[in-house]
Amino acid sequence: MRIKLIKPAIRAGTGLVLPNTAQLQDVALPLLAALTPDDHSVTIVDESFGPDDGDDAIDLVGISVLTDMALRSYQIADHYRSRGVTVVMGGIHPTMVPDEVAEHCDAVVLQEGDRAWGQLLRDAEDGHLRRFYQAEMMPRLEGLPIPRRDLYPKPVHWHPAPFSVGIEASRGCPYDCEFCSVLKTRGHTYRMRPVDEIIEEIQAIDCEHLVFVDDNMALDRRASRQLFAAMIPLKRRWVAEGNVALAEDPELLRLMKRAGCVGLLVGFETVKRGTMRTMKKLSRLKLDHAEAVRRFHGEGIAVMGAFVFGLDDDTPAVFDQTLEFAVNEKLDFAQFRELVPYPGTPLYERLESEGRLLDPKWWLDPNRDFRDATPTFRPRGMSPQELVDGLVLMSKEFYSFHSILKRFPGIAPRQRSGLGITLFFVINWVLSRRYRDSHGITVRNVTGLSEVALGAAPARLCDRDRRRGSRFGGGS
Repeated sequence: MRIKLIKPAIRAGTGLVLPNTAQLQDVALPLLAALTPDDHSVTIVDESFGPDDGDDAIDLVGISVLTDMALRSYQIADHYRSRGVTVVMGGIHPTMVPDEVAEHCDAVVLQEGDRAWGQLLRDAEDGHLRRFYQAEMMPRLEGLPIPRRDLYPKPVHWHPAPFSVGIEASRGCPYDCEFCSVLKTRGHTYRMRPVDEIIEEIQAIDCEHLVFVDDNMALDRRASRQLFAAMIPLKRRWVAEGNVALAEDPELLRLMKRAGCVGLLVGFETVKRGTMRTMKKLSRLKLDHAEAVRRFHGEGIAVMGAFVFGLDDDTPAVFDQTLEFAVNEKLDFAQFRELVPYPGTPLYERLESEGRLLDPKWWLDPNRDFRDATPTFRPRGMSPQELVDGLVLMSKEFYSFHSILKRFPGIAPRQRSGLGITLFFVINWVLSRRYRDSHGITVRNVTGLSEVALGAAPARLCDRDRRRGSRFGGGS
């Protein structure tokens, strides 16, 4: 069979986000290609790297679907099915809402699709494709082949960040975050690949910059120490997603840095410790967020802090509190997102039962821009518009010129490489342009009352805060 594997692009309203997207070569599709028998031909399409030729001769199309890309995925699937091509869809979104996805394809793969891929191909060849495929839950990770990265397309758009290759060391997460889909898609048990297999794969990658795509890096401290020690001679630079508790282990941080770690996406989620306990995340944390950032920075590891807003005990004051923390603790970068009730998560089910969802199928809104805040539910402590206004203003101020200069010494300049210094300013500059221009974005008010053009409300907030004093708290 002639097989095409597709990763759809994120939508921006009715268009696709092609330029200025991070140039990260994903793992999932090259792994499926490596698991495909040699008597099939395989091509890979990543729409953020370049457009797909929807009219080429193909027998089977496999589409990896995230919720934010669902509508675009359905457009692709419907096009190929109209041509008589067999379409298979898998990933997080199909696992969470399989019946919806099944309306647009011939087969749906649930949870970890690499374990069901071989049987699916045999059934497709025999003409007996089943409607749903699901392998055993939480399979062991030994013996996975090296992904076929040679099949991945080259990006056609320039990006200021260096090209990076994704690699996977583990799956699963033991935490019970209400808003997260990992429990249903990857399981509650943390599983790590054998260290020697990870090292063999890294050695086969012809790229200096890596991104570990794990949901939570280094939760198995013993195995992770072995991995980091073995990575030191390979001299690769890499980033990963980790939790605050990594900072409790200074020896592990030093080993991570020696192994080539240059940055971490840290899920702070909120600056309010009481909220962390109600989220059942890191309730036994032995240090506060500020000390964790200082420890990461002390090893020369850049920090992108990830925060969510609209939690039940959030009020508009949370924006000032978070901005003060993020600037005063000199986070290198930050990701400020509204709380999103993804389908199938406990959060979605709770908000639906409470009648607080503004649009039960918000991911199918053709006008939604997934790069920007659009309320999907009624927060308890603020209005949906206050949530958007606070996010817009906070993002602008965090990426203001004054803030960028204040945050730069978070890592001593002598600890930053020339590339690290360049990336700090380039990425902050790119994000500052985006948020500076965001006053022109129109966000659809999904309560049906009107469309609200952002800009006027944040200006009023600015006036209010000037009367109250500096938004950055103490310090210049």
